[in-house]
Amino acid sequence: MNGRDLLRIFVSLECPVCGGVPFDGSPNMLCRECLSGIRFLKPPFCPSCGGEYRGFLEVCPECLAGKKKRWDGAVAAFAMTGTIKELLHSCKYQGQPELARVIGDLAYMAVCDRLPKTDCIVPVPLHWSRALKRGFNQSACIAERLSAHTGVPCEPGLLKRVRFTGQQAKLGRKERLSNLSRAFSVPDSTNVKNRAILLVDDVMTTGATLSAATQALKRAGAGAVYVFCAVRRQRI
Repeated sequence: MNGRDLLRIFVSLECPVCGGVPFDGSPNMLCRECLSGIRFLKPPFCPSCGGEYRGFLEVCPECLAGKKKRWDGAVAAFAMTGTIKELLHSCKYQGQPELARVIGDLAYMAVCDRLPKTDCIVPVPLHWSRALKRGFNQSACIAERLSAHTGVPCEPGLLKRVRFTGQQAKLGRKERLSNLSRAFSVPDSTNVKNRAILLVDDVMTTGATLSAATQALKRAGAGAVYVFCAVRRQRI
């Protein structure tokens, strides 16, 4: 009897997505079918947003059509479909923070060779009222798993969300940028000055949230800001 068999006696091991039998090779306890339902982003990757693209352009069509990003580089792991979409939905709307940690582990395995060298990891913060209602910050859960795998310290207190911005999902890029103006602040600029920071969020759509957070960090003196998003939702 191996350790996994012994664990099954005392703990009910189920796939967190479908409740099926976990695939033995899965460190995150997903079943074989749900593992196969993950759509990993494939190269070439857009250096501006971390998404995938085809062609001979330096960046993807979506980034080419928009303004230059404020950050210094971006990495993304998944497309918003299948298993990852289900995990995110259950995590955020059914109160299951452990699923964000599963996403963090999967994301690290997908991007470990593409992560930039940084001094610290900072999750995009929730406004205190949203955090109180949800009970956790899914981006912080993902950031903590990246920190556990890389050894780079996770420092969530470096960035604060000081203005409630409401739901961003149904807004366009311009509306999102306007809504997020001055939404973030750095309590103590000495903690970010000249440091290279990996800014972590669960999903990037237009990039407006990450842009506003990056601006706050750079305004406070950050030496470089790289962004990581578990999911890159591309519109073009």
